[in-house]
Amino acid sequence: MRPWFPLLAGAVFYAFSLVWAAGELPADGVPLHFDPAGVPTAFGSRAGFLTLAALFGLLVAGTGSGLHRLVTTGPLTRVSVPHREHWMRPQRVGRLRRMLAEDMGRIFGATLLLLTAVPVATVYATRAQPPRLPVGPVWVVLTLLVAGIVGYCVYLTRHRYRPT
Repeated sequence: MRPWFPLLAGAVFYAFSLVWAAGELPADGVPLHFDPAGVPTAFGSRAGFLTLAALFGLLVAGTGSGLHRLVTTGPLTRVSVPHREHWMRPQRVGRLRRMLAEDMGRIFGATLLLLTAVPVATVYATRAQPPRLPVGPVWVVLTLLVAGIVGYCVYLTRHRYRPT
């Protein structure tokens, strides 16, 4: 699998979630912000929600793409990796670039995949009376994301970038 594929897949799923939400959200009264209990604290229009969501998705995808490009073709002088002296040897730089590109694709792809929950949860909230976010599932998803990223980072630093 190409290292950029998870990033592309996450972006496609996120785009599909926005297209789906565009057909499901009401024109007005869309919750834009929620308190920790899931109660909306700000409302706006469907167009405002979709614009903000699209811009945020572009920001995440653009950052992931830019970092992917940087680690595959740019200078690695500012990239921090464990055992730097080992990985910066000319015979290992190619493998380091591939590994970093895979990691960027996975992390940003997973982030975009997680973001697909935002339009889905917002549509759910507009259908509930009174409007409310499904707090339990949202906290579960956020907890899994944080645990997944922390676990992946531990794996990266303790195992993946160990000299072979």
